[in-house]
Amino acid sequence: MNEDLYWMFIDVANGLLSGSMLGGYYAVIAIGLALNFGVMRLVNLAHGDWLILAAYLAVAFLSMANVSPFWTLLLVVPVMYVIGYVIQRVMLNRVSVQAAERRGMSASFGLMSPLLVTFGMSIVIGQGLLAVFDSNAMAIRNELSFDAIRLGEDLTVSTLRLIFFGIALLMLALVQFFLHGTHMGRAIRAASDDPEIAALMGMNANKVYAVASGISLATAGVAGVMIGMSRSFQPFDGPTFLLIAFGVVILGGLGSMVGALVGGLILGIVQVLAGTYFGPSAQLVAGYILILFVLAVRPQGLFSR
Repeated sequence: MNEDLYWMFIDVANGLLSGSMLGGYYAVIAIGLALNFGVMRLVNLAHGDWLILAAYLAVAFLSMANVSPFWTLLLVVPVMYVIGYVIQRVMLNRVSVQAAERRGMSASFGLMSPLLVTFGMSIVIGQGLLAVFDSNAMAIRNELSFDAIRLGEDLTVSTLRLIFFGIALLMLALVQFFLHGTHMGRAIRAASDDPEIAALMGMNANKVYAVASGISLATAGVAGVMIGMSRSFQPFDGPTFLLIAFGVVILGGLGSMVGALVGGLILGIVQVLAGTYFGPSAQLVAGYILILFVLAVRPQGLFSR
């Protein structure tokens, strides 16, 4: 093989591998947002801030126990589930689309009110983290940050990103099984499809939405730990990850779990290949161009329901 062609092949192969691993990381960030919108028609502007809160919870836990960062998931995930359940049950159920319709208000009012509430949550979370942890950048130390698996003489993949990719597949499988294979999951889908008929069948929609919100924040807990293990973070980094989650959900389709994975993979691959051939500054530009293209050609996303 011609040497130039060989190195071109290696660049593309490394880009596809690295992009796929990055895409799995993006998918985990976006799963919770997709679930929120798909079930409750709720655009959660605080989603990125919940991710950062989960990362700080992991840091706090590691300051008390010298264990592997992966063990923090046993604490962070249940805590985030409880937070999501309580926030939805106490606050967001009162301002949801369904609550507005029950009061005779327009659905647009029910869409705008949660936007304002979650925007306020975003500010409160960011300021609270700043007050407790200050503005210094933090990271979760782990032994896998610089490890790589060699697949060939010139082909490698990050061990940490490969683990994250496996976690993304596992999370997607678990969420899909829950939604399609359990009674509560079917109740969540029923409430999403037709809340009025679900209520007539005796379903407690407020409880169903609270469980869905808890699961959404539990997945955010996993994503937050992954963020802390892969990069440094600060209290006001939430909007950065909110934009990533929005991009993935737009590509995959609002409310689609499989779409979140595929959208993450596509976005990750495009960004890595753009960075490889046009420099690091091209990564964000390529991602935004891709999102605009999908919105123009297929505005409902690739896997919309």
